[in-house]
Amino acid sequence: MQKLATARTLQTRLTTILKTVESEFGHLSDEQLRWKPAPGSWSIIECLQHLNLAERYYIRNLQHKVDQLGLVQTMPTDQILASDLVGRSLNWIVNPETKLKFPAPGIIKPRSSVDLHPANVLAQFLEIQYLLRDLLDKAIYLDWNADKLSTIFGNWLKIRVGDALQMLVSHSERHLNQAMRVKKEMDTFAATNNNL
Repeated sequence: MQKLATARTLQTRLTTILKTVESEFGHLSDEQLRWKPAPGSWSIIECLQHLNLAERYYIRNLQHKVDQLGLVQTMPTDQILASDLVGRSLNWIVNPETKLKFPAPGIIKPRSSVDLHPANVLAQFLEIQYLLRDLLDKAIYLDWNADKLSTIFGNWLKIRVGDALQMLVSHSERHLNQAMRVKKEMDTFAATNNNL
């Protein structure tokens, strides 16, 4: 994979995520956004809050790397992307195609939906995704193989910038799929019970 083509693909995928969230969840009531298909499962708003917590951490670190660039270059250098064990593992865990469920680490586990303000969570989600999409324009000036970011597991475990960017988008897609399943179950529940 080439860095510049991957950046464009990630931006396209982020645009799809943004459009889906705005069209599918933007019109829902707070009650609908907080609805859970079963005790212990996440609501739509909890899925989005989990992404807010996780992605804010990485985007802050990525923004810091971009800010360190100083002078803006006119032509980014393309490169073939290489993943290491950390990147491959984290990307596999968050890949939407991975069927195994992995518990969210405590620091990015959302509070209960009753404690969340849905409009704020939704606004934060959109802001973070737009920021990530825009950051990709500047991140192409980084070396995606050599530059690394700390992970949420600590400074001792680092992930390459290229792997981190791909992980963030895949993670959003994974939990967007989860939120869409919740919405589908909610629609089915509402149709059979006429109470949402």
